[in-house]
Amino acid sequence: PAPTAISGAAGRPARRFVFDPEVSTVAALDIGARSVRCLVTDASGRLVAQASTPLTGSDPLDALERAVREAGTTPGALGIAAPGILGPDGRIAQSLAVPELIDVDLAGELSQRLGCPVVVENDIKLAALAEHHLGGEAESMLFVQLGNRISVAAILDGKILQGAHRLAGELGSQRGMRWTESSRRGRLTWSTGDEAKPLLERAAHGDADAQREIEEFCAQIAPRLATVLLTLDPERVVVGGGLSRAGATLLDPLRRALGGLLMTGHAPEVVGARLTTDGVLVGALGLAFAHGSVQLFGVPEVPAPWDHLPTTQT
Repeated sequence: PAPTAISGAAGRPARRFVFDPEVSTVAALDIGARSVRCLVTDASGRLVAQASTPLTGSDPLDALERAVREAGTTPGALGIAAPGILGPDGRIAQSLAVPELIDVDLAGELSQRLGCPVVVENDIKLAALAEHHLGGEAESMLFVQLGNRISVAAILDGKILQGAHRLAGELGSQRGMRWTESSRRGRLTWSTGDEAKPLLERAAHGDADAQREIEEFCAQIAPRLATVLLTLDPERVVVGGGLSRAGATLLDPLRRALGGLLMTGHAPEVVGARLTTDGVLVGALGLAFAHGSVQLFGVPEVPAPWDHLPTTQT
């Protein structure tokens, strides 16, 4: 508490309190196929530490705990971005990236090891949550992650759309589904191989063949996206992931492809994500603040400090 102030009025003197952001920390983990990244903020959302550790060893939980420990903190709450489909019980039900974590109780195990509340969510849904809070005003949006693979997540009424079995947005779970004719087991391939960056750079510099390949890519993914748009009717489509850094080179043909399919007279705006690097971690931090509100602040449902969370791009 701050020093007592003399008010001059009758009754008990008021007590003033000063918020100390160093009283606790909040951490987030982003689990990749080969490593785990960790971001740590103080209670105000200011970045205080970050770490990265290889995902090695027989017990992947050890690597997750080590990433937090190497950040030099014992957090008051932890959010985990999981690369896979979560079941209704919150455990990873499917994961191509880290199959060793399937059916592991991440929240329970790490909560016991670290002594703090832990919440786990799908990484793409967390990126969508971060964009909802930081990417402009929109209560509903479809988030499309374009990278080595394509993933989607939806925000409706300001909340992650989960569905009855947490399968909302998991289009890749449909048997036989392919986003493009050249994709293999969900992984995108290009005339330049697995990497689209050289192709996008050529397209940006006016290469007609590269531009036609990007146009065809957008034409092939647009029908499935249009079906989702007409089902959910969101205000905005946000395109994230590594390909989104191409900007108008990718977004303009995607806008044209979607606009040509929708006969409604209205199409949601298509914009690039604000966070192309750390959106997953920022979303995990925000969710950790909400989940650990009681332990962090002593009261439930304190809003996360979204505007203060680290959003540096690389």
